[in-house]
Amino acid sequence: MRAFIAIEVPPLPHDPGEETRKGGNSAHLTLRFFEDLDERRLPQVVAALDRAARSTSSFRLALEGLGAFPNARSPRVLWVGLGLGREHAIALAGRVSAELEAIGFAPEPRGFTPHVTLFRVRNARDRDRALRLLSSGVGVRYGETTIRELVLKESLLSRTGAVHQVLHRGALPDAPGSP
Repeated sequence: MRAFIAIEVPPLPHDPGEETRKGGNSAHLTLRFFEDLDERRLPQVVAALDRAARSTSSFRLALEGLGAFPNARSPRVLWVGLGLGREHAIALAGRVSAELEAIGFAPEPRGFTPHVTLFRVRNARDRDRALRLLSSGVGVRYGETTIRELVLKESLLSRTGAVHQVLHRGALPDAPGSP
């Protein structure tokens, strides 16, 4: 099964002032993606997710700035970066990775670039919009939220795109002094 461990964030507009994403999938920051997860390993992955979650206090996360993969000249994916809380998200991704490695999963081959996908560039109109946003939206701030859980989601492919289904939620303990 295709699955991923992520932090969910509030819905993001594709463009400042434009409507939010369609399709029902929540905006998220992927910490680990599994192209082909053996369903028999789900209990181990859930336990690893829970250990990583318990080892991290809830934290504030600001979504700000824009970037693109593979680069700003040839964007295929437009994304929002992180401000406040970026180091916490990176540390949490490291804990998830360490817990997964401890149960026999290979380390992620690519480095971790914390981001939330705004949209994929699928045609010339998307490319023009991405280039326009990249040239004018570097300082864009999309808001701030408190991260209180990790989620494990299955990614079901369809003709209209992927549909994400929550398989498990792991709570992060409240930070000292948080309400």
